Amino acid sequence: MGTATLCSLSRKAVGLPAILTDAVADVVAAAQKLRADDRLIISPEAVLCELEAIFEAITTLHAVAVRRLSEARNLDATSEVCGRSTKGWLVEDMRLAAPEAGRLMRLAVQLPLHPVTRAAYESAQINAAHAAAILTALAGLPPHLRDTVEPQLVERAEFYPPEEISGFVDELLETLGIDKTSDIRRERRNAQRRVDIGRTLHGHRSVVGNLTPEVGEQVEQALALARTAGGLEDTRTVAQRNHDALGVIAADYLARHQTPSFDGAPRTVIVTIDLGTLENQLRERWLTLPSGATITAETARRPACDAELIPVVLGSNGEVLDIGQADHEFTTPIRRAAYLRDHGRCGFPECRNCVSELHHIVFRRHGGPTSLDNAVWLCAYHHWLAHEGRWTLVRQANGDYLWTSQHGRQRIRHLSTA
Repeated sequence: MGTATLCSLSRKAVGLPAILTDAVADVVAAAQKLRADDRLIISPEAVLCELEAIFEAITTLHAVAVRRLSEARNLDATSEVCGRSTKGWLVEDMRLAAPEAGRLMRLAVQLPLHPVTRAAYESAQINAAHAAAILTALAGLPPHLRDTVEPQLVERAEFYPPEEISGFVDELLETLGIDKTSDIRRERRNAQRRVDIGRTLHGHRSVVGNLTPEVGEQVEQALALARTAGGLEDTRTVAQRNHDALGVIAADYLARHQTPSFDGAPRTVIVTIDLGTLENQLRERWLTLPSGATITAETARRPACDAELIPVVLGSNGEVLDIGQADHEFTTPIRRAAYLRDHGRCGFPECRNCVSELHHIVFRRHGGPTSLDNAVWLCAYHHWLAHEGRWTLVRQANGDYLWTSQHGRQRIRHLSTA
């Protein structure tokens, strides 16, 4: 397939020219041509005919975008090129609202599992909202029923709006003679769990949702504990005290989790290693967790990067030969100083995630010191990128952070623009 290179650089500053296939370049050119077409259409029939064609084209393009998004996710493209997760790229580089990015990612992940729905969506028989409604309805059914029900839902979606898909499932189950009073009903109700928070006037929020029994009970108990009346002078209604109690619960959680831990290492890692491996130096090998699961050495090093390490040396029969003392953790002053220096932001450029890990820029195993100059706060994703995503990080003389991917692409986070 041929390619066409656009002259202008993409808005997304990743240091790469915009390279498009001929088909996509043609679509871009056609969209620009349509945008420049300012002819006045007088005929009502012609206006509606063009609108129908445009909406069908939008659905087709949306489906293609979802398919490409699925391919990008499978290739880990955004991580390699931009150093972001796929959803993070949609939000931070494409400037999509987080809910819209979440809806796109859901379609990209789940549609390949439902080929009938995917085919109808990509042929513009149904739109994205229909596809999402069908995925929600199928998620509430046992797996053995989904292949039977899916074609019926797609057929229904061709003639009815998305909001009617869920109600049609009950009718369909009754028609098929399937008992929907036990596990099926439970699964469907569980799939309908949600909490939506919307902005109203002057910064107020409206909250609506549907809680599962266990979550509902937990919320009720928490509110009951936090809404205790303050004596005879407390004239608030129960609903008002519930509101204030929710604020107390949220403030308590944020106080514990919104900012990183400054009280020394957030975890302790006990490293057990046999004497032979210790003498031959630890290289790339698979390690075993207490649960029996196996992980790579790189995966093990990530949580250990910001941890208190206690080495335990084992003999050939598993006996303990030596237990070392905790070492290499960042002190409380270093953790606070690094947080203030980096303005409480992740060391990756333009990242908006909350920081969670204090990272050794030069790894411990490479002789990196546990010092302020060798420390940088990272969010969970970019800490993974530094250890397992094959990106390298260097702190430059002026304090900027230079990131380099395995393919040599570079991104710089300027400290002054944190």
